[in-house]
Amino acid sequence: MNNLMKILSLYLLCSLLTICCPLLDAYAADDILEKGIAEFKAENYEEALSFFRQIKQDSRFYSIASFYSGLAYKQMGDYREAAGHLRNAVNFEPRVNDAYVELIDVLYNLEELKEAKRWIAEAEKHKIKPGHVAFLKGLVFLKEDKAKDAVDAFKKAKELDASLAQSADFQIAMAYSKERRLTKARESLKAVIAVDPTSELASFAKKYENAFAKAIEAHKTWRFTAGVAYQYDTNVVAKPLTDTGVDITGQRDTSVISSFKIDYSPLIEGQWLFNAQYSAIHNEYAQTRSHNMFAQSLSLIPGYTFNDSVVTTPLSYSRIWLKDHKYMTLISWKPTLSLMFLPGHIGQVSAGYTKRELLQPPSDVNEDRDGEIQSASVGYIYPFSDGKGMFNVRYEYSKDDTDGKNWDNRGNRATASILVPVTSKIGLTLSGDMFLQRYDNVHTSFNKKRKERSYTGTSGITWEMLKGLSLNLQYSYNRTDSNIATYDYRKEVYTTGLEYSF
Repeated sequence: MNNLMKILSLYLLCSLLTICCPLLDAYAADDILEKGIAEFKAENYEEALSFFRQIKQDSRFYSIASFYSGLAYKQMGDYREAAGHLRNAVNFEPRVNDAYVELIDVLYNLEELKEAKRWIAEAEKHKIKPGHVAFLKGLVFLKEDKAKDAVDAFKKAKELDASLAQSADFQIAMAYSKERRLTKARESLKAVIAVDPTSELASFAKKYENAFAKAIEAHKTWRFTAGVAYQYDTNVVAKPLTDTGVDITGQRDTSVISSFKIDYSPLIEGQWLFNAQYSAIHNEYAQTRSHNMFAQSLSLIPGYTFNDSVVTTPLSYSRIWLKDHKYMTLISWKPTLSLMFLPGHIGQVSAGYTKRELLQPPSDVNEDRDGEIQSASVGYIYPFSDGKGMFNVRYEYSKDDTDGKNWDNRGNRATASILVPVTSKIGLTLSGDMFLQRYDNVHTSFNKKRKERSYTGTSGITWEMLKGLSLNLQYSYNRTDSNIATYDYRKEVYTTGLEYSF
C-alpha cells in the first residue's frame, strides 16, 4: 500500500511539473519582454536589444521581439538592419500589424520603393492603419516624381485620419511645387499654418509660403531688354600679324552696338517647360563700313523636367546682314540633357546640328562655306553663393562639312567661365576659350592643310546701378595662331555699355 502511494505521489508531482514548467517559462519570457520594452522606452536601445535577443529563443514571442528589435535599430539609424527584423514581424505568427507601417517607412528611407509598394498593397489588403499607409503611399509616389498620384494619396490620408491633415497638406504643397503649381502650393501651406500656427511644421510652411509668393511675384512671362554699348576693336578686319603682300586698311575702329531682346517664359504647370526669345543687334562702325552688321534671331526652347534632370531641345534661326546686304542664315537644333548627379553639381551632355547658308555667291567654289555642322559636347556646372555665382566648364567636338573644300574642318573646343558675385550689385565674370581646328583638305591657294589654334580670354564687370539698369564693362583678347599667314592674327576688344530690362 505504501509503495502504491509513493508511486501515485510521484506521478502527481511529474504531472504538476509538466503543467507548471511552460507556465513558468512563459512568465519568465513575459518578464524579459517587459524589461526589453522598458529599456526601449528609456532609449537604452543596446540594452533593449540584448533582452529581445534572449526572448527570440521562444517561438511564441519571436515576431513581437522582431518588431521591437526593428524599432530599436530604426531609432539607432540602422535602417538596413531594422528592415530585416520588421520583415520577420509581419512574416511570422502572430503577425504584428503595426510592423507594416514601420517597415514601409524604413524601406522608403532606404529608397527601396518597389518593395515598399508591395507591403503597402499588403497593408491595404488587410486594412491595417489605412490613413498612415495612404500617407506613406503618397511619400513613395512623391519620391517617384508622380506628383498627381501623391496628391491623391495624401488627400485620402486626410480623409481616413484627421490627425494627419497638417502633415498631408504640407506634402501636398511639396507635390504641387514639383509641378510648378505655386498658387495651389500656397493654398495647401496656408492650410498647414491654420491647423496649428505655433507648430514646427507651420513654421516650415510659412517659410515655403513666403518663398513661393516671392517666386510668383518675381516671375515675368514677358521680359524686354534694351542695350547700347561703345566698342573699341584693335583689329576689326583680322589683319594678319605678318605682311602677306596685301594692303589691308581699317584695322582699328570704334563702333556703337545697339541691341534689343524679348523673352517669353510662361509659368507652365506640370513638368513641361517652354521659353522663346527674339533678339536683334546692330553694330555700326565709325569707318570700317564694310563690317557693319545687323543680326536677328529667334529661339524656341521646349523642355521637360524629370526628378533630377531636365531635357531641352533648343531650335533657333538667325539671319545676318553685312553692310546692309544679306549675308548668312543659320538654323540650329541642340538637344541637351542637364543632370544633377550630386546635390549642387550639374552635368550636361548635348548633340547639335547647324545648317549654314551664305546668301552671296562665293568668288571661288572652293571658298563656298555653305554646309552643315555636327557637334557633341559634355559640360559641368557648379552654382554657388545661393545661385548668384556659377562655375562652368565644357568640351565640344565639331565637324564642319562645307560645299567648298577649303573650309571642311574638325574642331575641339574647351571653355571655362566663372561668375563671382563681388557684392549684391556687382558681379565679376572671367572666361577662357581654346579652339583647335584641323582642316581636311589641302588649301587650293596655299597648297597646304590649314591648322589653327584660337585662344580667347574675356573679363567683365556688371554693376546693377538701379533696378533693371546695369553698367557692363568688358575686355576680350583673341589670338588665332594659324600655319597660313593670312589667317594668323591678334585682336583686343574693349566694350562699355548700358542695359535695361523691364
